[in-house]
Amino acid sequence: MDLATIQSGGGGFLGAAARLGLGALSVPYGLVARRRLRAFDGRRVPERLSVPVVCVGNLTAGGTGKTPFVAWLAAEALARGRRPAVLSRGYGPKASGASLSDEGLVLRDLLGDTVPLAEDPDRVQGGRRLLVERPDVDLLLLDDGFQHRRLGRDVDVVLLDATNPFGYGHLLPRGLLREPVEGLARAHAVVVTRVERVTAEALSALDLRIAALAPRALRASVRTRARALVRAADLADVPLAALRGAAVFAWAGIGNPAAFAAMLADLGATVVGTRFERDHHRYVPSDVDAAVGAAGALGATLVVVTRKDFVKLRRFPGVPPSIVALDVDLEPGPEAADVLSLVLGARARPSTA
Repeated sequence: MDLATIQSGGGGFLGAAARLGLGALSVPYGLVARRRLRAFDGRRVPERLSVPVVCVGNLTAGGTGKTPFVAWLAAEALARGRRPAVLSRGYGPKASGASLSDEGLVLRDLLGDTVPLAEDPDRVQGGRRLLVERPDVDLLLLDDGFQHRRLGRDVDVVLLDATNPFGYGHLLPRGLLREPVEGLARAHAVVVTRVERVTAEALSALDLRIAALAPRALRASVRTRARALVRAADLADVPLAALRGAAVFAWAGIGNPAAFAAMLADLGATVVGTRFERDHHRYVPSDVDAAVGAAGALGATLVVVTRKDFVKLRRFPGVPPSIVALDVDLEPGPEAADVLSLVLGARARPSTA
C-alpha cells in the first residue's frame, strides 16, 4: 500500500489507521508552516530585486504541470519582447557534473539557451547573482516559490491541478497541502491545470471554491495537449498515431503519475503495465533493468516516460523509451488575456538589491 493510496482515503482498516498517524504529524507541520508564512504578514519585509519577479507556485506537493507552464510563460514573454530568466530552488538530484536539477534540465530542453536558468536554495542570493551575470534580464520567473516569501514578488500565480486541487484536503503528510488552503488569498492569479481530465461540473464547482478563497484573484485554466511522440534514440518526432493500439508500458517518477498513464490511454494506447517511482527519483542501472524487464514480460512494444524522467534516464546505455511531448494551451475565457497581461506586464516595486 503506497502513500498516495493512504492519503486519498483508500487502504481499508490499515489505511484508516495510517491516516490517523499521518494526521497527528500534520499538526506540528501546520504550526510551523503557519508561523513561517505569517512572519511576512506585516512584520518581515521581503527582499526585492531590481527587476519584476513573477512567482509561479502551488499549494500542494507533487505535480501540477508547473514546469511546462513556466516554459510556456517564458516563451510567451520572449515573443512579446521581454527578456525573461527562470530562478528556482533546484529540487531533486543532480546527475554527476550537472549544474541543474531534473526540472532545470527539462526547462533547458524546452527553452534551449534563449532563457537564462539559475538554481539556488537561497532564492535572494540566486536572483542577485543571476542579474549580475545577465544584466539584460528584465523579468524573473520564480519557479515554485509561493511559500518562499523572503524574496519579494510583484505577481503571484498559483497553479491548481483540476484532478486534485487541494491535495486531499489535508496538510502534509496526511495530504499534499504545503499550507492551509486559505493561503490562496495571496494569489494575484489562479490557473487551473489539466482541465481536460475533469468534467465541466467539477470545474464549475472548483471555480466557485477559488472565488471564495481568492476573491480578488484573476482566474484562468490551462489544457495540456500531447503534440507528438518523441523517439529517445534520436529525439525525432513521431505522429501520435503510433500510440493507437500499441501495447505501452508507462514509466514515471513525477508527482502525479496516474495522470500520465491516463493520458496515454486517452491517446489510444493500451497501457499493459506501469512503474511509478517517487517524485525526483534518482535512477540507477537496476531501475532500467527492472523496467525494461517488466515491459518485456508484459509484451509492451513501447516504453513511454515523461520528459522529466528522460533527462535523467538518457545517460544510461540501452534505454529504449519514447517521450510524449506536451504543449500547454491557455483556455479562452474572460480573464485569460488579463492573466497574461498581468504577468508579462509586471513592473518591479522598489528594489532592496
